[in-house]
Amino acid sequence: MILINSSPKNALKIFQPFLPIAVPIGLGCLAAVCEEAGIDAVYLDEQLEEDMLGAVEKALGNRSKPYIFGFSVLTAAMRAAVTLSEQLHNKYPDSVIVFGGVHPTAVPEEVLRYSHIDIVVRGEGEDTLLELYRRLKNRESITDISGLSYRANGKIVHNPVEKDIVDITKLPSFPYHLFSSGRYDLGFIVTSRGCPYNCIFCSNRITTGKKFRFISNDLVIKQLGELYEKHNQTVFMFLDDNFLVDKKRLYDLFEKIKQKGWHKIMRFSCQGRGDNIDRPLLEAMYEAGFKNIFFGIETASERLMATIKKGETVQEIVDAVNMAKDVGLFVSATFIFGLPTETHEDRMDAIRLAKRLRLDQVRFNNATPYPGTELYDIARSQNRLMIQGEYDNFSAVSTFIESPFNPVPFSYCPPGSTEAEIRDDILFAYLAFYWDYKKLIEIFTKPGQGAKWFSAGSELKTILMKVPALIHLFSMMGIKISQMFWHVLSRKNKKLKFKEIVDVLLHRF
Repeated sequence: MILINSSPKNALKIFQPFLPIAVPIGLGCLAAVCEEAGIDAVYLDEQLEEDMLGAVEKALGNRSKPYIFGFSVLTAAMRAAVTLSEQLHNKYPDSVIVFGGVHPTAVPEEVLRYSHIDIVVRGEGEDTLLELYRRLKNRESITDISGLSYRANGKIVHNPVEKDIVDITKLPSFPYHLFSSGRYDLGFIVTSRGCPYNCIFCSNRITTGKKFRFISNDLVIKQLGELYEKHNQTVFMFLDDNFLVDKKRLYDLFEKIKQKGWHKIMRFSCQGRGDNIDRPLLEAMYEAGFKNIFFGIETASERLMATIKKGETVQEIVDAVNMAKDVGLFVSATFIFGLPTETHEDRMDAIRLAKRLRLDQVRFNNATPYPGTELYDIARSQNRLMIQGEYDNFSAVSTFIESPFNPVPFSYCPPGSTEAEIRDDILFAYLAFYWDYKKLIEIFTKPGQGAKWFSAGSELKTILMKVPALIHLFSMMGIKISQMFWHVLSRKNKKLKFKEIVDVLLHRF
């Protein structure tokens, strides 16, 4: 079986050279259970391979038919996955093409409209994949395997989900040894699954469900030790959606980290929610080596916070950020522009909040209605769901990463705002927040801080190699900001005021 991580070759466009190549966590979990079960599986990553067809041919070797190609697919990678899978089907017509992951789980019928795609695995795939592999190799029926979608007698069949959620405490340790080529940033770790909240823009719950589950702290320590001792990794980001939910578990983990002495040599970061945080917890985190924390603030409006069903208030997040800053943590955050019922004034308030909170790094995203989310349903009900190609325009950071000469249309704009207005507000937000030489210097001189959104490298040689890309990046950003200025001066954008721009430039905003 060949497991494939689908990815566009240039997903982050002008920012591609400045972001780490992250380990494909979902694919790694599948590779681990295959390895433990003795299944002959190979993983291939489109992020790394220049010639995927050649890599597949080499990986197949003398393996027996039917060949099974398992694709892990996010929405942004749908076009890449469809293109490669069709090529593989044409080259190996008796193979079985299987799609899994967030996007196929959300829209299995859309995926199966492609005749060359045979099966969709919905939800968590570890248990399902093992049984599916055995049945396919033995040429047995798959009609009773929980959570599968496929075609039978000209119709699409969705097997009901009858299995329990995956018990992640029984899964094998993550196979970091499979990703030790030197091209990955191995400083990512996931210790839990599930999210009990109902944010309308988040698609993670589609696969992992709402029940919160976590692996043992002993296993976490084992994985950190492996990454440190075998791969010289000392900077780690916990990718859990809700890392700070279970305080008893956290205090125990902090103590185990300190017993190893790792709090003196390692640096950790995680994501937090305002309603999960108190000062004693933050102080314990800091003492254990957690120097960075990331908040999804999203908005400065309590009305909008209720609209997006975040399950917390703006004030709770504000209090948490202030506590984190007082304790000494480096604080990153995101805001989302273009939410339902949002106004220009709401976006300006968000920018002011970002500045008032003394945040260290901020990313301003555009609202993106990923399939399977309530925002997707809202956008469709408003007749404002704009799907280009194979979801080619479903990127929450499109305003920032794309070329100013070839902007990709937004996938959603709320009533009362235009795409151009939201784009200008996003660019204005970046100008307002980063119009501070100290912040810019810190981004380049301290790449280990923050949420790994940007890094020009930590060594002079690496930085020098990226000089051409840096020149291109700053040129493109300069053109974008100039376009925003022109839209305001020419009154093409009547909501963003020239006075607001002047106030930013004079540090009065």
